[in-house]
Formats: sequence, structure tokens, C-alpha cells
Amino acid sequence: MATIRKRGGYYQVQIRRKDYPDQTKSFTSKAPAAAWARRIEMSMDNGSWIDTRAQDFHMVEDIIDKLVYSYERFGLEVVVPKMGQLNMLKRYFQGCSIHDLTCDDILTFAAERRRTVKASTLQYQLYYFKQAISHSRIRTEVNAVVMAIEELKRKKIIMGSEERDRRLEKGEYELLMGAVSPHRSGYLAAAIDIAIESGMRQGEIHALKWSMIDLDKGLITLWRKNKHAEGGKKKAKIPLLKGVREALLRHQNVLGKDNVLFKVQCAASISDAFAKLRKKVGIHDLHFHDLRHE
Repeated sequence: MATIRKRGGYYQVQIRRKDYPDQTKSFTSKAPAAAWARRIEMSMDNGSWIDTRAQDFHMVEDIIDKLVYSYERFGLEVVVPKMGQLNMLKRYFQGCSIHDLTCDDILTFAAERRRTVKASTLQYQLYYFKQAISHSRIRTEVNAVVMAIEELKRKKIIMGSEERDRRLEKGEYELLMGAVSPHRSGYLAAAIDIAIESGMRQGEIHALKWSMIDLDKGLITLWRKNKHAEGGKKKAKIPLLKGVREALLRHQNVLGKDNVLFKVQCAASISDAFAKLRKKVGIHDLHFHDLRHE
């Protein structure tokens, strides 16, 4: 009989069976720990268990690290949202080999995630998982991730992002700007104004540098995704509209004279700060990305 004990931040599984060596493994959450215990005990019961301790396990975390390295070795950056999803997968499936991974394990993971994330977020995460396994070129008896994705799609548990048409309503802009703290989140006012006036994406705003902005020629130079371009990105020049110019000059004291305009660690910090601000002033269902609709 398997025992599962929580030790620190991990769940340790121990299986003791007569005529079999003791099996011990640690997981970061209880669901994969219980799934692994069931799988090992079942294989011992039906006589299909194999001692793989001396073999290459092809751990999930190693496969994901190899996917990230495949980009970094060529100087390509893995965007922050994708990196965050990959790291979450590594934490959840830590210590699990893809040879042991079952469709039920993935569905259990999906059920847990759907309690806190949208269907589109979960879909992105599973597609990244699928990409990591495909990139590894490791053959498995069953592709558990692909099987789980197909089942989740049939049940409409995962799907693409919903199209939003939310726009600022009367008085909301004034509420937001009036609640921005000039000391703690002064940069957020600049980000809001630039999003409204330019239609730029959050990641593009976060990446803005003064060297990318030509006030004389009235142009902003950006790198945008392009699957046909070398490195997956292509240089794009967009007009420096009057409203954007005014926003940049209006917030120049907050943004500073350093080349990088927004000193926050990652692009998601902007939307996180915006969500807190929106909640503070009592505005419902408005995302930072919605500001582009203006």
C-alpha cells in the first residue's frame, strides 16, 4: 500500500511491496503523487512493472529545459508569458518521466488548472507541453498530452481566446488616473495613456525604449512577431501619433531619462498592477488589453 506524506513543500510517495524494491518519489502537488502511486502499484499487480532506475527517465523538467535552450542557443528569447507557463508545468510534473505520463495525469492537471484559469490559458499551456515533447523527439508508447488535448477540445474545456469588445465607459478613465499612486505605480498612468492612444500591445509597451522613439520623424520602431521573418520577428515602424507624443512628454518625469521607459520586471507586471487599480476603484471586467480598443 502506498503512503503519501507532505514534507515541507513536497508530497513524498513511498511504496513497499514484497519481492519488489522500495519505490520513493517526491512531487510538488498531491494529484500527480497519487496518480504515480496508482500506476506503479497497478503495474506491480499485473506483473508489468520494470525497474527503470538505471535508465534515462526523460523527465518532464529536462524536456522543457531543452525546449527553452533550443531557442536561447540561437539568441532567441522565449517570451515571458510562455516561459511562465513552461515553468508552471515543470513544477507540477517535477520528477515525472514522459514514459510514465498517462492521459489521466494530464486530465487531472487540467481539472486543477481550470479552477483558477480560463479555457484559453489552459489550452496555451497544454500546447506548450505538446511542443516540448515533440521537440524532444522521444518516442513514447502513447502520446498522453495529445490524447488529453483532443478529449478536452471535444468537451469544450479548452478553446481559443474569446473576442472581447469591452471599452472604457464614461468616467472610468478619470477614476483610474485619480487612483494611480505617483510614488508606487506612477509608470502605470503612462502605460494606460500609451495603450489608449497607440493601440500597442502590453509587451510592446513594456519593451519601449527612448532609442526606439524618433520625435523628429514621428516614428516608433518595434519588433513584432512574423512567422516568415528570421528569428520569428520583424522590424515595424508605426506613426508616433499626436496623442502618444503628448503622453510620452506628459509622463517624462516618471519614465525618466534612462533608455528603458518601464523599469518593471516583466510585461505582466503592468496588467497585474492595472488589475489591482481597477479593483481598487470598483471598475468591473476591464483588462489592460481592452484599452487598445480605444
